[in-house]
Amino acid sequence: MIFLQIEPTDALKAQGFFSSKMLMPIVFIILGAVIAVSVIQIIKICKLRNNTIIERERLARLGEITAGIIHNLKTPVMSISGSLEELKSLVDEYENSIGDKEVTDEDHQEIAAEMREHILKIKPYCSYLSDVIATVKEQAAVKKHSGDESFTIKDMIKKVEILMGYQLKKATCKLNADIKTEESLEIQGSVNEFVQVMNNLISNSIDSYENNAGEIGILIEKEKDIVKFKVTDYGKGIPKDVRKKLLKNIITTKGEKGTGLGLYISYHIIKNNFKGSMEIESEEGKGTTVYITVPIKQANQ
Repeated sequence: MIFLQIEPTDALKAQGFFSSKMLMPIVFIILGAVIAVSVIQIIKICKLRNNTIIERERLARLGEITAGIIHNLKTPVMSISGSLEELKSLVDEYENSIGDKEVTDEDHQEIAAEMREHILKIKPYCSYLSDVIATVKEQAAVKKHSGDESFTIKDMIKKVEILMGYQLKKATCKLNADIKTEESLEIQGSVNEFVQVMNNLISNSIDSYENNAGEIGILIEKEKDIVKFKVTDYGKGIPKDVRKKLLKNIITTKGEKGTGLGLYISYHIIKNNFKGSMEIESEEGKGTTVYITVPIKQANQ
């Protein structure tokens, strides 16, 4: 660092340029600028830290979900495999019947009908596999979201059911979605981020039943220019001392079972990325309800 030594001239001294009255405002301006720059840097560091925490939790949650999805894919894969074996047998049967005078047109039609039946069985399983791959791929992708993104309630619910299906089944929990508005209603924002929030809430509800079967309700309603989501369970509830800190501090509520950051992260996603609100009501031994409100997509957006 180079320091310049400035010797004031007699003329400047005479005019008071280097008096304490002249220097103090300059010192305060410099100090103010330094403090402002420091505050900006601190804010940037805090945002980066918060984004890093959110990304780690997202990937951790996605890892858990993906492991369950892979296990859940066994059913459609085995069904497709079984139908293909049946189709192979029918093809062999048809080939052997060619030139056989005892085989009638009705027999050929019967074989064709059985083939068609197995093809129709395979089609929905292939569609399901395609949806799963697309959903996981989108959820895993890190995107810089543009301001013109939007999604429908129908699309969001479909992705949640795909991603959380195995965890719900494994825990013998039932998800009831009560949609009291148009499923085509659009919400401004990233569907992947909103799905992350819903997955966090549903996962917390599953854990609240502590391996006992239970019901989880999602109520969706439209009120003027907002959409209201209500996620309810009847599990063990959240202790009062923990409830006060949930949306304000990064704390763990799950111990060794997980990070417990789901509610904190969900709150910040809804508040910062959707310009919405999130509130929690809970009573020990009776359950928990999470209320979320977000703006709907306006016609000019």
